[in-house]
Amino acid sequence: MSWSDAQSYCRENNTDLATMHSQEQLLNLTGDSLSDTAWIGLYRDDTQNWQWSNSDDVIYSNWTAELFCASVTSSGEWRDLRCQEKNPFMCYKETSNITERYTLIEELKTWTEAQQYCREHHTDLVSIKNASENEDLVKKAQVKPFWIGLFNNPWKWSRQGDNYTFQNWADGEPNNEKGNEKCVVMNEIGKWYDSSCSSKAFVVCCSGGSSGNCSFEGPKKTWHEAQSYCRNHNKDLVTIQDQDRMKNILDIIPKSKSTWIGLHRDKENWQWSNGGDVIYSNWRSQLFCASVNASGVWNESLCKEKKLFMCYNGRMRFNQSVNETAEWTG
Repeated sequence: MSWSDAQSYCRENNTDLATMHSQEQLLNLTGDSLSDTAWIGLYRDDTQNWQWSNSDDVIYSNWTAELFCASVTSSGEWRDLRCQEKNPFMCYKETSNITERYTLIEELKTWTEAQQYCREHHTDLVSIKNASENEDLVKKAQVKPFWIGLFNNPWKWSRQGDNYTFQNWADGEPNNEKGNEKCVVMNEIGKWYDSSCSSKAFVVCCSGGSSGNCSFEGPKKTWHEAQSYCRNHNKDLVTIQDQDRMKNILDIIPKSKSTWIGLHRDKENWQWSNGGDVIYSNWRSQLFCASVNASGVWNESLCKEKKLFMCYNGRMRFNQSVNETAEWTG
């Protein structure tokens, strides 16, 4: 069934689509019985925030950690893609000359590479404010799909107003191991790792924003202790907006010392690269829905796809065996 059909079926015959609260519950439910993907109750509403079908709080997730980025198809519909894919892209320039405002770059780049290019040679990746503008850009692209400036980044800098999208993750990171890695630590060569915020690491505090003076601090602290310490000294945890900034920070860190930086994970919200409000969208499907595969990893899918799905009934208690409270429906 489609996600909506599955939700209606579960509500009519059980209680609702299944809500996942822990890794143990997820593994018990999938087990050997799931050979394909199946709908779960997680979906994203018109504000682009994920929520459960039965209105439970989202306290656990099992996504393959990705930064989702937006592109426009040849027909003008929007798609979210892996940001590491390579596509043409559309830049814009702040100018009164309409013919010079938008430029299609046909060189294939990742979303982050495209953003960097546009900021260096134009103003930024394009943001789209209405259907007419969307149509004009599709015509200018001459039936080629292209990156736009919309991205979904759950990672936020501690210092308010710092919206830099520079990243330097180590291979395989962020991986949200054990589902509880919401803060970022940097190693001695500048690679970033997501980590539990309760882990202890050294601290870099900076004054004056992303260009201010920074200092290495000890002893080791948790991320929130580090943030409080910096703010109590009229500073904040370090923001790293580019490679040069990162090299400068590495120069003040003693060798073999891992340190907290100001990056932490917040709610998932779509935003434009230039900081503009998202007042228009043209997604291929307005409602994104979640499924889980046989290995327990979650995927976001078009809600109109047909999949198996998991319902639960109102008698569900976590000390009950899963077989008493859930069933696969095909």
